[in-house]
Amino acid sequence: MKPSSFVALIGSLAINGFNTFHQPAVAEQLPPSRHIAEAVRPANASNSQTDSLVIARVGQKYGYKDANGKLVIPARFDNCYDFFDGLAAVEINGEWGYIDRSGELVIPAQFDRAGSFDGGLALIQLDEKWGYIDRQGEIAVTPIFEEAETFSEDLAKVKVGDKWGYINKRGTLVIAPIFDEVDSFHNDTAWIRIGKQVGYIDRTGKFLQ
Repeated sequence: MKPSSFVALIGSLAINGFNTFHQPAVAEQLPPSRHIAEAVRPANASNSQTDSLVIARVGQKYGYKDANGKLVIPARFDNCYDFFDGLAAVEINGEWGYIDRSGELVIPAQFDRAGSFDGGLALIQLDEKWGYIDRQGEIAVTPIFEEAETFSEDLAKVKVGDKWGYINKRGTLVIAPIFDEVDSFHNDTAWIRIGKQVGYIDRTGKFLQ
């Protein structure tokens, strides 16, 4: 597809309330978007460290040790992530919840999968759909998405059906799901792909020259 055809394609997709794009600047061999599995990785190393607590594996269970190597949260979890914003996601009997730095389970284990907190929200999965919770464990964005990632610059990439778009922290689709592949926003721009054409958009969804 020629660049001019790409503009026409995007223009046709923008008719029903979608964003209007400008002329594309096609980029070749750009790195593809990360898959959700990379955004929510299991703990698999004892030297992972954030918030001064280190994930520690004891037998087949995980806990946390301090900077001096002392086990301060017993190894009773099937899996766990690092602490971010004072909370860590932990797996108990196949379900995920969150503990604080004292080891107390402050958000009950109830999710199929869970990611780290960032900016007050955490990515979670329920019934094979992705959404977000707040620090109280309340649903902030209803789990309705096939795939999703953590927020970057207050926007998150989400998959609706087989297309990607972006939501804000209220769960509103601010950039319509018309893309085959996208990356998270960095420096107010994001890499996108429609068919064989690739380029960048700004935070309003406009295609950058």
